[in-house]
Amino acid sequence: MAFFPEYENHDGIALAALLARGEISQADLLRAAQEGMDRYNPALNAVLLRLDAQAACQPLRAGASPLAGLPILIKDLQADIEGCPTRSGSRLFQHHVATQDSELIRRYRQAGLIFAGKTTTPEFGLYPYTESRLSGATRNPWDTSRTCGGSSGGSAAAVASGMVAIAHGGDGGGSIRIPASNCGLFGLKPSRGRSPCGPHTSELWQGYASEHALTRSVRDSAAMLDILCQGFDAGDAYHCPPPATSFLASLQQPVGKLRIAFTRQPFLGGTLHADGEAALSHSLHLLHGLGHEVEEAHPPLGSADEMCHAMLVMICGELACLIRNSQRLCGRRADFRLMEADSWTLARYGELLSAGEFAWMRDFALRQGRIMQAFHQRYDVLVTPVLNQPPAAIGALATSRFEQCLSTLLLGHLGWDWTLKLSRLVPEHSRKLMEYIGWTIPFNMSGQPAMSVPLFWNEAKLPIGTQMVAAYGKEALLLQLAAQLEQAQPWFQRRPPLSQG
Repeated sequence: MAFFPEYENHDGIALAALLARGEISQADLLRAAQEGMDRYNPALNAVLLRLDAQAACQPLRAGASPLAGLPILIKDLQADIEGCPTRSGSRLFQHHVATQDSELIRRYRQAGLIFAGKTTTPEFGLYPYTESRLSGATRNPWDTSRTCGGSSGGSAAAVASGMVAIAHGGDGGGSIRIPASNCGLFGLKPSRGRSPCGPHTSELWQGYASEHALTRSVRDSAAMLDILCQGFDAGDAYHCPPPATSFLASLQQPVGKLRIAFTRQPFLGGTLHADGEAALSHSLHLLHGLGHEVEEAHPPLGSADEMCHAMLVMICGELACLIRNSQRLCGRRADFRLMEADSWTLARYGELLSAGEFAWMRDFALRQGRIMQAFHQRYDVLVTPVLNQPPAAIGALATSRFEQCLSTLLLGHLGWDWTLKLSRLVPEHSRKLMEYIGWTIPFNMSGQPAMSVPLFWNEAKLPIGTQMVAAYGKEALLLQLAAQLEQAQPWFQRRPPLSQG
């Protein structure tokens, strides 16, 4: 940074503290973030929309939170900023402009956060990689030939490179934890009901999805989680009881000796790569060295077949609903010409599902919560990999161009939805993605808090995160454990080659 060279060496709380002490101005902070976007975004394609003028006009709310005055980036999905586009990664929503703040953005605004821009996401947040026809591919700062993950990939790439200290994200199947793992960041998915859904919805993705943030420091994540708790919306379908002590203050409390379980058996099938095995072993060694009781124990969750099918049913049903509601949501009637071929295919598949199948999906997902509730009677934390594989190459996880063209012809131009009953294309490609993911989805179903912690880099110098899961409502426990690991093996100053250059 030519203007503020120390900017990238501070986390969000430290930057806001400099502002509060008068050592820098809010304009200084915003300018540093804008210079970061100028420097890194051309190589990464992480920021879809700059909000320079709007950010400059946001009032300073001194003392509103420990992060007051800090520029952050907002994922371009769900989180509406009044007067700004929310494109959801789709050409269908390309001209949609939000008429009011979402409840999450209202709370961010009350806390004094400054909205510097919107980050890229795959269409409707559907995929564990961030590539779309609307914005192109978003790249990993550690290796620009590889994916940053998804669906909060733009936010992860922006934070990892140093554009901002904090960026908003959402997680419906691993969409915070996956890019956190791929980009060497701390990423926490909160408990179901911790993040607000209003004013237009009462739940996101049948309760699978929660919103929060990607950060480089644990305390920044804790401070952002405190902001989520500043309010109550009776229209939300779920409510997680607020903590007795703020999450940030809880970091000062010792975590104590924990009963920690770990497993090497992927919940969604597939095979764990040697790098994932090495990352898990490294993390377990650290935890044991910190005095925790560690033992192998696999929770008795549903089978990989059931997990993969339930996730597919939920996504396809939700997407079919979105298509039915498109006129109300964005003022345009959905059409296959306005959507990516894979998304249109999933929506048409959703229309072929029965009400009984969708009800089974909800019942199955909620049962995973009961199973994990019993599991946590014995264990405080479950430790697993985040992904079965290291960050994939750009384009490696998408369907082939031939498959996309065939789907467009049969399901778009001809409208032959019946061909989906004869083909295994949808379940087979879905299974391919699930086996790549491997680990995160069960805890979207169960509603538990789960985090990716950056403790390991492979021989190619790519980050490989470790997932840690606690009982419902126990984010404070996870944050305390993460802070202990952060102190034992600091990762904040470990930067990707793009930033070092």
